Amino acid sequence: MHLGIYGTGGFGKEIFDIASRENANIKKWESIFFIDDFKENDTLFYLSKVYTLPNAIAIYSEENLEVVIAIGEPIVRIKIKEKLKHNNIKLGKVIDPSAIISPTAKLGAGVIVTSDCIIASSAIVGENVAINVKSIVGHDIVLANDVVLSSMVNIGGACKIGTGTYLGMGCFIKEGLEIGDEVIVGMGSVVHHNIPSGVIALGNPARPMKKNIDKKVFK
Repeated sequence: MHLGIYGTGGFGKEIFDIASRENANIKKWESIFFIDDFKENDTLFYLSKVYTLPNAIAIYSEENLEVVIAIGEPIVRIKIKEKLKHNNIKLGKVIDPSAIISPTAKLGAGVIVTSDCIIASSAIVGENVAINVKSIVGHDIVLANDVVLSSMVNIGGACKIGTGTYLGMGCFIKEGLEIGDEVIVGMGSVVHHNIPSGVIALGNPARPMKKNIDKKVFK
């Protein structure tokens, strides 16, 4: 099996390093490379080659290729995931060896778990979820598909986080809460109450400030 990292930004570099560490422990992939449809084939990025998706498929074939998405923007992650599924490409998983993951936790396809994260007992992590450095996913939490946790996010037990939601760096979420779909919670926010779908929430306590109309975290 070969691993394609879709995206050639800073997050892609981090994922390459994580996948390389994972591969050093147990050989999972014959090769690790980047996919970017806006770069020329066979160029170099960071420590490996870059291919367009059609070229990667032509070289490695659908059966021998799995891909993780190295983009932090939930709406872009969803679009790329749909493109991969349309081309019958499997979503892989990249999990840093330093992460602590309960044997009772369930992780979907396409999940990325970076260094020093904790995923506690009976947590359910949907497909195409990215969990960044030193984040804590408590017991019995449900992260729906396409959720992105920035670094040092701490979610209390039994919370539910909706599809395509982004939790900014250093957020704290009180136990037992529900955050809706396509929500952006700003950096450093402390969430004490449920947050409805489709809003941008900020502050301590976090409050909905406006609707998440363009669904973009990074301007």
